[in-house]
Formats: sequence, structure tokens, C-alpha cells
Amino acid sequence: MWFKNLCVYELTEGFAPAAEGLEQKLAQFAFQPIGRSELAVQGWVPPLGRQARQLVHAANGALLVCLQEESRILPPAVIRDALEERVAEREERESRTLGRREKNRMKEEITLELLPRAFTCTKRTLGYIDPHHGWLVIDAGSWRQAEELTEHLRAALGTLPLRPLQAKVNPQSVMTSWLAHDRTPTDIELGEETVLEDADKTGAEIRAKRQNLNAGEIKGHIKAGKRPRQLAAIWNERLSCILDADLSVKRLKFLDIVQEDAGERDPENAVERFDADFAIMTLELGQFIPRLLELFGEEGQERRAKGQLG
Repeated sequence: MWFKNLCVYELTEGFAPAAEGLEQKLAQFAFQPIGRSELAVQGWVPPLGRQARQLVHAANGALLVCLQEESRILPPAVIRDALEERVAEREERESRTLGRREKNRMKEEITLELLPRAFTCTKRTLGYIDPHHGWLVIDAGSWRQAEELTEHLRAALGTLPLRPLQAKVNPQSVMTSWLAHDRTPTDIELGEETVLEDADKTGAEIRAKRQNLNAGEIKGHIKAGKRPRQLAAIWNERLSCILDADLSVKRLKFLDIVQEDAGERDPENAVERFDADFAIMTLELGQFIPRLLELFGEEGQERRAKGQLG
């Protein structure tokens, strides 16, 4: 259940539905198994897994939801090989060359024939709404993946005014300063990994792993004009992650002190364990995300501090 990535959105007009109201809206878009002729389907499933029924899990004032996608694995190479064989047989039988439209129609027929026999794969994306802070937090490795959940949530609710977090200060400038001057905030410790890119050369980058980021080699790259797009960091000895210049967080890991807090509880079953872990995680992120916004000067910080959202 512990999130491994973070894409955080600001709810620009707050969030009204309670757990019961959100449950009813999501139920209209609940997941249905993929059909024989479908390439992919998406829908809402219980965050606690198959043994649960509720599509919304509420804890610590947050509302957890889960979007599931089931898709068929039909490699293009399989379709191409079948098409080439079928085209060759028909051209030889009819002694003529098939046109593009005929080939496209045959390709569609082959796809429909192969779909029922194709294997399927399942992907689940978790996200939670925090009405108090005015956030939607999604466990997604990219904003593109996160948008899939926001689009389906918007379809269920009818409206969902939000935006990805936006910084006043360029995150790359902040992270560059950390590396260049060996000055990080007292609660931030640099990890041993970074991705440096050259703003003047598209695609030019240097990846450093298991590297002392305070070393002269890294400073040399900074002096040469490269800027960190990703930077490993540890916050307050409670979690480690990769900070991205697009304000997403990757490879999030809750460290021993947090795990020990979770271990002190004695849940009687898997549901209680899930509930306890989710409550602890949202409490931690409820402190980490505001700190992240302070570091990069997020635009909505002052307004949220005055309690105008939620």
C-alpha cells in the first residue's frame, strides 16, 4: 500500500463529496472485466483488494481510491507476421497486388481474431484525496500515468478543478544551488544519485549513481553548465526519494523510523494493517509535501496556510 511515487495536484476549488458520496459516484464507473474483442478497459476497484467491496477507503481524513486497467498483450510483430502471411497467400491466389485499404482491413480482421487468445495484464493506480490540505496525491511514476486517474475521477464526479503543483522558483535552480555550494536545508540530506542535463543540448545528460554528490567531479559538471533534473535526497531521516524538476517524486521509500512506528501497532487482520499503514503514510506525507512546497516556493502555499482550501 505504501506509495512508491508521488504526483501531487492542487484542488483549486476544494473538494466537497464525503466518502459516501464519492463511493456512489465511482460505483457508476466500477471496473468490468475485459471483453473478448476489447484491447483495454479501466474502472474503479476497492483499494483493499478483491476481498473488499468499498471503492473508497477513508482514514485520517483522506479518501483513497484505486483505478484498475486490464489490457490485452498483442505484440505488433505477431499481427505483422500474420498479416504478411495472409497477404502473400491472397496475392498468389488472385495473381494481383493488394492495395493499402485491403491490407488495413485484413489487419483489423486479424487483430479481432487474435484478441480473444491474447494474454491480459492488470495495472492498478492508487491515489488519495486530502480535502484538508487541498491535494490529490497519486502513486504514479509519470504525470502521464497520473492523468489517467484524474481523467477517470473527473468523469465520475462531473468536474474536478485541479492543477499539478507549480513552483515560483525553478526546482533545478534550487537543486543546483545545493550541489554547487554544499548548502542544503538542515532537514535535507543528499543521496548518492543524480541526473544532470545540459539545457543547451537536447538529450545531453550525465547519470551518477553511488556517487558522492559533494565531490569535485559533480561541481565540475555544474560549473560547465549542467543542471540536476533528478536528485536523490533524504528528508528528516524519515523518507528517501528522487526529487524531479517537474515536482514529482520518484522511488519514494519510508525509512526505518516510520516503519518502526507502523510496527508498533498490533492490527488483528490485513484490513486493519492496511488502514494503519495508510493513516501513517498520509500523516508523513502531510508533513513532507508542505516542506517540499517550501523548498521550491509553490504558488498555493500561502493560500493553503490561511486555510482557504479543504
